[in-house]
Amino acid sequence: MSYVWLNGNFVEESAGAISVRDSGFLHAAGVFTTLRSVRGVPLFLDRHLSRLRESCHSLSIPLVHDDEQLTKATRELLERNSLSDARLRITITRGVPADDSFTPTALITAAELTTHPQESYERGITVLLMDEQKLNPFDFQAGHKTLNYLSRLASLRSAATRSAGEALWFNVHNYLQSGSISNVLIVKAGKILTPPTPREIADPAIQERMPYPRSAVLPGITRAVVLELAKNIGIEVELSAISVNQLLDADEVFLTNSIMQVLPVCRIERSVIADDRPGPVTRKLAEVYRQEVELLLKP
Repeated sequence: MSYVWLNGNFVEESAGAISVRDSGFLHAAGVFTTLRSVRGVPLFLDRHLSRLRESCHSLSIPLVHDDEQLTKATRELLERNSLSDARLRITITRGVPADDSFTPTALITAAELTTHPQESYERGITVLLMDEQKLNPFDFQAGHKTLNYLSRLASLRSAATRSAGEALWFNVHNYLQSGSISNVLIVKAGKILTPPTPREIADPAIQERMPYPRSAVLPGITRAVVLELAKNIGIEVELSAISVNQLLDADEVFLTNSIMQVLPVCRIERSVIADDRPGPVTRKLAEVYRQEVELLLKP
């Protein structure tokens, strides 16, 4: 028997229901965050909740439960489902319109963890480049993890049919932004480069060197942790515009998200990155990230 947490109550997954008038169902008016639990501990949950709350505020989506309630619900859901290593998702929709306000929907689900096989971390994955579709940084949903995810899922399916593990997206100015479900970082001459998020690009010092004014990059939780860890061990980080030529000329490329963590990319379509194996910076960051997770798990 599998449980979900829905609007403050634990219910069997098969019995969970939302209104047919829910604006998340009708208009994709909602946001979500996906995170990983290890040994029953939801990793970086506080950061996920902070980003979720910021997105709700920016997109006028009510979030009536506080962080303490959501944290307690997330941990209890793992226990009720007898899950240790799991994939968790917290979804908030604008809900059902009522007079001049909305009655929001809040949902937490938990499932067995599935991720890339170990071979992907040892050999790196292949990625595709999205040519026909572009991310629009001027969309007010840019930089938020909304329920409007169909185009990203379609690009992932297209990548899978060509034996690729991810599809990389560019903005309308033809600069790299992200993967369909991941952030993208490259390494050149020992330095990490990655495109800035909307908040980062608003910094005048960053904006003055950017060839485009707005960003569609999701402020990924794992991305933020990895960049902090990189700086802590003396690896230089630069928030930068990245063209397709810079991407193809990179010494290393890797992806981050909460489920895959640090995943090396060794092939971009038919182009091989470096010597077709994970590079030293990627391997080092994967290791220090694992060490950081172990610290979180200590009692």
